[in-house]
Amino acid sequence: MYGLGRYLTDLGARVPVAKDAWGKLWRGPPLPGELEEIQLVEVRNATAEPDGTFKTYFLRVPPTIRSARAAVAWTFGLDAEAYAPKVET
Repeated sequence: MYGLGRYLTDLGARVPVAKDAWGKLWRGPPLPGELEEIQLVEVRNATAEPDGTFKTYFLRVPPTIRSARAAVAWTFGLDAEAYAPKVET
């Protein structure tokens, strides 16, 4: 089974580089054939699955981003200050 722990270990990420209410930011060395470090934001789906659990997702973001909030905002084409959802579904 290939779970979260093994994925992060294989990525070379040991501890999150940033963490806030929006998620966790993970960074690892460049992937083969790439020059920049890989950076991912770990987020949890706000909507429960039918069994009551919440899925965790990793979204790749540019390595220049420095906070989880900024990373999530980037996925919506916004900067951190502009990202302020009133409701999450």
